[in-house]
Amino acid sequence: MAHTSPVLAELTGAWHRSLLVEGDGSRDATSTVTWLQGPTRYADLRQAADRPHPQGSRSLGDLSFGQLLDLARQEGFAGRLHHADGAFHWNRAVDFAPTSVPDAGVLTWRGPMLMETGLHAPYTEHWLPGAGAGLPCAAVELADPDSGAIALLVRTRTWFGYGRSRPEPLPAHAPLAELVAGAGDLGRARQMLDCEVSLGRVVGHRWTLHRSTLPHRVGRTLAPGLVGSAGLLLADTGPGGAPYARRWEVTAAEGRLDALSSISGSPAGT
Repeated sequence: MAHTSPVLAELTGAWHRSLLVEGDGSRDATSTVTWLQGPTRYADLRQAADRPHPQGSRSLGDLSFGQLLDLARQEGFAGRLHHADGAFHWNRAVDFAPTSVPDAGVLTWRGPMLMETGLHAPYTEHWLPGAGAGLPCAAVELADPDSGAIALLVRTRTWFGYGRSRPEPLPAHAPLAELVAGAGDLGRARQMLDCEVSLGRVVGHRWTLHRSTLPHRVGRTLAPGLVGSAGLLLADTGPGGAPYARRWEVTAAEGRLDALSSISGSPAGT
């Protein structure tokens, strides 16, 4: 029986990984891995089942060095997906744990399940669809001209994903855990981990973060709000844990911008 490859439009929605098989035969069926796919932009968060859950932290400044090392085991990224030469390519504009290996794979249907086979690394992943396909489906790329940071916000029905870059890019030649372990001080280690990839749900006008690379963001609201035709306000957290409204410039959009606001807005472009 021939197995067909999906087209990009069939991938919109929430996907949950049920199995990872590495090239050496090792298997992972317990990590919590969710991939949210918008029209072309996406967000992906991967966390081990045994990860610690620091309680009561207001910022990275409240965490010990050991807790920071635990955070470095996570993976999270966001960017744009495209299809070329029979494979899907996940370009990572935001990457919590940068790698020099391109993220690309061949996707084929196995009934309702998607099987992904690595193109540049030996792995197989099984993806199961979650509720969330359909409208609204929209995304924006964002820039902060003051800090130089970039971000993405993706929504597919009641799911949303948000990715924000760290203040300074990290080298991709070594695993994040090694870089953090070799940091000269706690301040540098916290800077290395100050990259957010968060997933959440929209209920009414409330956008609540349920999982994040940054523990202090879990349970908070994103509260996106349009500012004119090219601005977006998002609820963020300062270095000391104080909440504030961060203004971003919209540099690219797909779908309707009013689907990416917790208040009434105006239509968007592409």
